Amino acid sequence: MPRDLFDLPPEKQRIVLVDEAAVRQAQRLIDSCEQCNWEGAEFPFALLLDRLTGSDPRVTDYILEMPAKCPRCTRDILERTLIELA
Repeated sequence: MPRDLFDLPPEKQRIVLVDEAAVRQAQRLIDSCEQCNWEGAEFPFALLLDRLTGSDPRVTDYILEMPAKCPRCTRDILERTLIELA
């Protein structure tokens, strides 16, 4: 695997600020998280954000205005938290 896949230069990185409304929109598409459903949660929350924003997952990182909440256990969901889609 090429090393530059993980070490993108700053000019090739894309940072997306996800506002509260977008976090809530994404949250409605979550069934559970890795904390309460460790067997079923297999996708990182960032994957859902990629789909909603149309961003390229190879170059995009997210900063959440606020964490999403798991609808099942109410724990915080951050960019790298594994989720199960609703």
